[in-house]
Amino acid sequence: MAKKPSEAALRAAKDAKQKKLLIVLVVPFIALLAWQGPKTLKALQGGSPPPPPVALPTATTATPTGASGPTGPAGDLPDTDVELDPLEGQLVSFSRFAGRDPFVRPLGSLGPTTVGRATATIEVNGASENVGINDPFPASDPTFKLVSVTDSAAKIGLVSGSFSNGDGTITINVGETLVLAADDGANYAIKIVSVTT
Repeated sequence: MAKKPSEAALRAAKDAKQKKLLIVLVVPFIALLAWQGPKTLKALQGGSPPPPPVALPTATTATPTGASGPTGPAGDLPDTDVELDPLEGQLVSFSRFAGRDPFVRPLGSLGPTTVGRATATIEVNGASENVGINDPFPASDPTFKLVSVTDSAAKIGLVSGSFSNGDGTITINVGETLVLAADDGANYAIKIVSVTT
């Protein structure tokens, strides 16, 4: 039968194992300390002191005798900033410009005979509705759109595509009714009742 190791022998083996582990771990610790030590020491000591402030020359203005200089609350400092000349290509000044309403078309943008937000009262198959420029109609089946108006006519187009003759728009005079047939067999009787320019 094998003899059991004594308690002293087990303790000696355990101590030897711990010493080997300590030696193995000390080497990376020393390397880490050599690498990070100066940074840590510098951080703990606060690093180098900041450079002393540089005194800037102050501008003085002469005030004629009997005249008073600019007055302000006590403790205000005079404005001594030097204005620099702009370099080539730099913005010299910036001023605001008047904005515009993005939902209102500028005058003249609809052509020479239209002004502002022009509308037309259009009757489709007996149902009448007011339509603005570029608005689709009829409301129940938006197939057409109002392109432009003049004092006596309206120009309409399709929401998508073009008419069978290849034109993108058709002009209908005020009071005139035009019957258009769709590819699916639906008929649209379009009458321009009135226009507002």
